[in-house]
Parts: sequence; structure tokens; C-alpha cells
Amino acid sequence: MNNLGNTLRELRRKVGLTQNELAEQVGVDDSYISKIENDRLPYPPSGETLRLLGRVLQANPLELLSLADRTPKEFAGFSSNPDAYDFFQTVARYDLRKSDWQALKQVVEQRRGRGAKPGEKESHS
Repeated sequence: MNNLGNTLRELRRKVGLTQNELAEQVGVDDSYISKIENDRLPYPPSGETLRLLGRVLQANPLELLSLADRTPKEFAGFSSNPDAYDFFQTVARYDLRKSDWQALKQVVEQRRGRGAKPGEKESHS
């Protein structure tokens, strides 16, 4: 079963860091990393700590937030979708205006079929 502790351990080993090295780069105590990896932390790490861990471990921070049950409910469905993550990473690089967001929404609505309600399949007529 994939949980935060196992995932963190796998990611840390994949990038070749010790618990101490990871802790140093994130700015926490190495015993804190150990507690996360061994599921002995009485509370989930903060969102900021999870984002820092994601950056250092070259991992999807949304996945880490999801595993720690820290993902905002509005984004829960996107956390394990690599394409959605890539989209949001791309969007985050730009200072989008209201008109940009409206244009993106329009593109999505056109691709999914005009007038289709959420959850309905697009029409192919």
C-alpha cells in the first residue's frame, strides 16, 4: 500500500539522499524525516513541508499532499493525474489575466462538447 512514509522513503532513495541530507535541504530535523517515513508522526506534515519535500525529491507535490490528506478538496481528483499536474505547472509559470482564464475555460468547454454538463460525455455528431 502506498502511503506517505513509504513513498517518501522510495523517492529519497531514488535521488540518493540520506534522511539527514533530505532533512538538511528541507530545513527540518532528520528525526522528523524518520518519523514520516516510519508513520510515527502524530500529525501530517504541513503543506509547505510537503511542497519542499516534493521540490527536493523531484516529485509531484500534489501527490505528497494527497498522501498526507492535505490536498484541498477542490483539487483531490488532480493529485494523481500527471497530465493535470503538468497543466497546472505550465499555468503557474504565467501571470494569467481574467481573460486568459476565460479563454482556457472556453477551450475546455469546446473540447468537451458545447453545452455538455459536468459528467456528461461529449457528443460526436
